[in-house]
Amino acid sequence: MSREDKSGLRARAQTREPDPLEEIAPDERRGSVRRPTFKAGEIILDDGRKIACIVRNISDSGCLMKLDNADALPDYVVVRVDLEAAPRPAEIVWRSTSLAGAMFVRKFS
Repeated sequence: MSREDKSGLRARAQTREPDPLEEIAPDERRGSVRRPTFKAGEIILDDGRKIACIVRNISDSGCLMKLDNADALPDYVVVRVDLEAAPRPAEIVWRSTSLAGAMFVRKFS
């Protein structure tokens, strides 16, 4: 990369608007540190239906789940991680077509 290319990159980096999330340390955005995992899990809906998922990371405050049609999940679900653990109520805080981020809650509001 030439000297001119590098100075151009620096100039653009200095003039771009800061991303507010970059200014917040990761541990301040999330209640606790997430640990990578690859566990079978299930999402239990209000009507009793169960949806299989893979839990990709987990913490005391939430988890990341991989599943088909994650974007169709309701806002509140019950999550069971490892299929032997007790189910935990959770709020889906973000979703894409194949991933959903959940925050564990004490009870549904």
